[in-house]
Amino acid sequence: MEREVQIAVAHDEAFHFYYPENLELLALHGAKLLFFSPLHGEKIPNEADALYIGGGFPEEFAAQLAANTSVKQDIRKRIEEGLPVYAECGGYMYLADSIIDQKGNKYQMAGVIPMEVRMQKRLAALGYREVTALTDLPILKKGEKAKGHEFHYSTMRILVEDFPFAYATSSLSNKRFDGFGKENILAGYTHLHFASNPAMAARWIKTIKEYKKNKQKPEKTGGNEREKKE
Repeated sequence: MEREVQIAVAHDEAFHFYYPENLELLALHGAKLLFFSPLHGEKIPNEADALYIGGGFPEEFAAQLAANTSVKQDIRKRIEEGLPVYAECGGYMYLADSIIDQKGNKYQMAGVIPMEVRMQKRLAALGYREVTALTDLPILKKGEKAKGHEFHYSTMRILVEDFPFAYATSSLSNKRFDGFGKENILAGYTHLHFASNPAMAARWIKTIKEYKKNKQKPEKTGGNEREKKE
């Protein structure tokens, strides 16, 4: 099968929780997966058309992740240039401005999402979730639903007034907002299971194809090649 798009997938000791079905569905819809390690200083592969950062324990490796400044700068630059990114839980935390560990030590993260993450000893969230998109997102349309799971010991502090929440989430115990959804970025605490809404994987691949197509368009210039030579 011809692979129409290539998705960089963060995979190392800090980021390793993925629903296998999510990766399988992306591959089934024509994606080639490029695994790389932000923790060990690897940048997003140049040929990547999108970025997927899964869950894990970035707080356990916060000092090492913070020290890899070139990796953080590359991720921020690529996303600012329009690279589609989907991040969940640990990946969501890594895209934040900073992580504060249980001892109060603060570590600068990628600085893509305007929030501060603080670790605590007490479990902050655990359980299955159903999310409803609050706006059109790279993998969900406004009002569409998907299911997933949430498990983390961190809380977030928003650093801006107009924070664009991605989902309204519901569980057996409560309802609240989760995630960050803006243009090419979708990230949140909830690990979404793509099989819970079959349109998600296909829609993200479509989003990535559009990005790739626009990226490959030649820039408009004044005059033709002959005029340039003269």
